[in-house]
Amino acid sequence: MNNTSASVTFSEDSLKFLKLAGKQDDADWLEHHDAKYQRLIRAPLLALADTLKQELAVEAHGYHFPTRGIGRIKKPSNKVTLDGAEFKDWVSYIATRPAQSRFEKNPLLFFGLLPNDPQWEGVVVAGGLYMASSRQTRRVRQAIADDSKPFKNLFADKEFKRSFKSGFEPMAKTQKCPRGFDPDHPDIEWIKLKTFFVSKTLTMKEFGSQDLAGNLVRDFRQLLRLNEILQGAIDGVDS
Repeated sequence: MNNTSASVTFSEDSLKFLKLAGKQDDADWLEHHDAKYQRLIRAPLLALADTLKQELAVEAHGYHFPTRGIGRIKKPSNKVTLDGAEFKDWVSYIATRPAQSRFEKNPLLFFGLLPNDPQWEGVVVAGGLYMASSRQTRRVRQAIADDSKPFKNLFADKEFKRSFKSGFEPMAKTQKCPRGFDPDHPDIEWIKLKTFFVSKTLTMKEFGSQDLAGNLVRDFRQLLRLNEILQGAIDGVDS
């Protein structure tokens, strides 16, 4: 690990700043608080992005690791009219393979500062297939129904469990068994899922640590393993 990670220093004040930003209806507010924005949000996020690209771009074949245009919190004018707030109360970093269709997104790597999110309310690391199309959902479900061992073996793996202790997040699923599948299948709860991803929320100590970049590289490496299994299921490739 290069020493870029030493400059990645978020803090609880980073989340407080985002909460405050999300309450502002003055378009000039950020201009008056730019120094704090740069210190608490943009500078550490850019440093983190540089480290992720340097450490993972080669092994994460085809993934785009953005280092520009990230950390912006000013909303487009058409978004402001929805709630009157001029700024977002969150920022995120996403690395993924570029989509071939505007109707489908590929499995991704995600890091987000989401202080007001009702699901996580904090700092989140996640990966997998979050907004699956109907085609992708059907193919992953079929892969699970045919042979769920690749997923089970990964979730039981020591290194993976070090980063993500649980399996798929059950936050979005159908109430009934999807058409064409056996309701008595031992993995029916996975087959019911509409999204196929894993996540964890960081503690404030983890978030503010100078080891954040290195830990995130480690976590993203594990998520790449999940994403490859998911991509294989979507493409019809045996794991």
